[in-house]
Amino acid sequence: MIVPTIFSQRLLRKGPFVEETYRLFAGWDFSATLEENLGRGLHGNFRSLGWEREVVATISRRLKHFDLLKPLIVLAQRGLPLLDWRDCWRLWIGATEQPFGRFALDWLYEEYQSGRYHLRSEDARELVKDAWADHAPQKPLSEYGVQRAARDLVKTAADLGMLLGSGPVKTFAPITMSDNIFLFYVHQIAELEDSYTKVPSSKYWRLAYIRPDDVHRTLLRLHQYRKLDYQVAGTFVQLALPQKSAVSFAEGIAA
Repeated sequence: MIVPTIFSQRLLRKGPFVEETYRLFAGWDFSATLEENLGRGLHGNFRSLGWEREVVATISRRLKHFDLLKPLIVLAQRGLPLLDWRDCWRLWIGATEQPFGRFALDWLYEEYQSGRYHLRSEDARELVKDAWADHAPQKPLSEYGVQRAARDLVKTAADLGMLLGSGPVKTFAPITMSDNIFLFYVHQIAELEDSYTKVPSSKYWRLAYIRPDDVHRTLLRLHQYRKLDYQVAGTFVQLALPQKSAVSFAEGIAA
């Protein structure tokens, strides 16, 4: 899979819309058009028409590569609990959206691994400046823009279950996943990396604060329970999955 990454201030400012997207996907009709699904799933569910337009515009932007989102739609359709679905949505958001991906995969993960306990949005200011300098070197953010982007990054991480706290000070959330959700990650990461052998060392595990050695141990355990086939010999890695695609696996675990 060629990962369709997008750098978007709109997506960052509006947030991941976890519950709204989950409800939309739960009622999705694959025989209808995108516009029909958006209208049926979102119309009349918000406090004002203005906010409804903002939500529709934001979610529409995320559905530009709608065919690649089918695994997440199937999970919601089959009734996967919201918090489990949120873990899967986080994987997709982190893999495809910038600057959140850079924030979560690099900065936030490293802070977590360093043993840090508290953080504020101000702590991410340098990350924001670097991300925008790389994306648009001729259009640096204003000081307010940097502050706003840092705050939005932290809020998005909280909305996606990576951080806890309702005030300005956040703590790292303990992320736990069932074997089924871990296996969904394996299938989805294999597609994102376009390789089974890259799964154990993939950076995308960072979106669940999982280190490569923890991935390795979990894969070995799942191999022992015959939930997948995982063979390692030196640098040689062989991984055979229970389903041929993330969609097929989603259809099975949420049935």
